[in-house]
Amino acid sequence: MNKEMKIVIAIICWNSEKTLEKVYLKIPKEYRKNAFLSDDNSTDSTLKIAKRLNLKVYTNLRKGGYGSNAKNCFDSAIKEGSDIVVIVHSDDQYDATKIPSYIKPIIEGKADFTTGTRMKGGNAKDIMPIHRYYGNKGLTLVENMVLNTGISDLHSGMIAVRTSFLKKIPYYKNYDDYTFHSDLIFQFALAKAKFAEVPIMSKYEDDSQSTSLVRTVTYGFRTLFIIARYIIHKSGLKSFSNFNIKSI
Repeated sequence: MNKEMKIVIAIICWNSEKTLEKVYLKIPKEYRKNAFLSDDNSTDSTLKIAKRLNLKVYTNLRKGGYGSNAKNCFDSAIKEGSDIVVIVHSDDQYDATKIPSYIKPIIEGKADFTTGTRMKGGNAKDIMPIHRYYGNKGLTLVENMVLNTGISDLHSGMIAVRTSFLKKIPYYKNYDDYTFHSDLIFQFALAKAKFAEVPIMSKYEDDSQSTSLVRTVTYGFRTLFIIARYIIHKSGLKSFSNFNIKSI
């Protein structure tokens, strides 16, 4: 690990008393000292478990939602002085032992945004809900055509990003639901970020916080709307504030 770079692990969390400790212990020991919990106002025993683990907690003070909590992750990681921030899900859907693989391309200067790909992890088609699997494949195909990229899974929730790019983009203007992630992809693309992907296994069990069919359809249409706005913004026909990239 490059000791000159501060790696911060943000555990995005809501009501995860059954899985939080398991996820925390999967984080490699050398990264745990800079791990924190971004809690979306859990009402179970999550915070008691975090206290027992000596895990720092940043409570999301905004209106709840995945995207809202992701904003809290990024705000808190910047506050912590991170160079790289990794978002890990507290429901154990994604494998936290893969953290070194996520940060390696960024440390080596080969990427600014690393995403886990379930499509190359070996089990996506077998375990993902069918509406999510084919919806993901379709949206990723369209996004790759627009972005001229070749990433196999642009909708994985476990990501690592270079913090300097977060300071360039108005991520706080993104949706507060899962569509936050779609906004983020196109913001990083406009900031001329380099993308990389890491094969990852995922789980969809009772403890996993997965999205329903209705939410998946809503997510899909909102993502198509974001793609349309990106094309319009990049063409210069109209400027959108969430796509205004700062220079540092």
